[in-house]
Amino acid sequence: MSESKWDWIEGVTRLAGALGMNPVRVRWKLMQWKESWNHSRQRAANTAEEVQYRNKVCSFCGTLQDGSRKTCLNCGKVLLPHWLEVLKRVGIGLPQIQSVSSFLSLVMGLIFLRMVAYQGLDGLMGFNTDTLLHFGAHARQLSQEGQPWRIATAILIHAGLVHIFFNLFALMQIGPIIEQVFGRGRMLFIFMVTGILGNIGSEMAMNILAIGASGAIMGLMGAAAGWGHRDGTYMGINIRNQMVKWTIYTVLFGFVIHADNAAHIVGFASGALFGFFYKPHWGQGNRSFFYWVETIIGVVLLVGTVGLVFYAGSVS
Repeated sequence: MSESKWDWIEGVTRLAGALGMNPVRVRWKLMQWKESWNHSRQRAANTAEEVQYRNKVCSFCGTLQDGSRKTCLNCGKVLLPHWLEVLKRVGIGLPQIQSVSSFLSLVMGLIFLRMVAYQGLDGLMGFNTDTLLHFGAHARQLSQEGQPWRIATAILIHAGLVHIFFNLFALMQIGPIIEQVFGRGRMLFIFMVTGILGNIGSEMAMNILAIGASGAIMGLMGAAAGWGHRDGTYMGINIRNQMVKWTIYTVLFGFVIHADNAAHIVGFASGALFGFFYKPHWGQGNRSFFYWVETIIGVVLLVGTVGLVFYAGSVS
């Protein structure tokens, strides 16, 4: 039966009223849900239509042109191939080679390869506990035994190929946004500090073997959410809502796979504080004194942590 012959909202509203509920409030809620559902369907239809669109848009000057062209008619730059255009349209950002995010990915990739060389090819899909501990995994007992440096080294090591793939993919999506808003130096600072704070939170809440960059990545997501909330514009609120949504998904999935949700939550919360109180880089003009101090701290933390990981890995 079509909606015109039987309005399901009115039917549910009458039923709710008969059960003692407030019919006005029920009708209002149902209309909100219906409108949200219709908008979601329209967005999905628009995305599908955009993906099928054959023309290209120059990434440098924004000029629209025929999909068969290899170079831009306006500026002469090389155009993206169609499959990369499709990825961009569905929201998958392309890696930015000259970025802190790419450098961090390279560092963690090299550490991963060093761990594979240490254990052997069977470590690709999952390293054993001895290998993880050897390279700097973190746990409460180890900190109590005089190895607090593990709260930093654990950020850069991963359990296996699937683990590092998803973390690096997430980093390459959110990292460049934070670099654009707050600057590369401050992005590195947020990554390292929220990763360390996340591992401290993990140590206080859980006694598990902690590894991976997910706490630091959640810190970047929190920074984006905090900035979006403070910005208050349509774009800012959308970014905030998107980051909160992905955080909820991550935590729920973390419960399913028994991941380190304490690090996730603390990383996100600390990053949100940074994002809320920091001024965007593009609104500052000249970089502040504190920006350069934070940049130096971030670089020192990263270099020191990488040094500890490779030193630990070289000790028999």
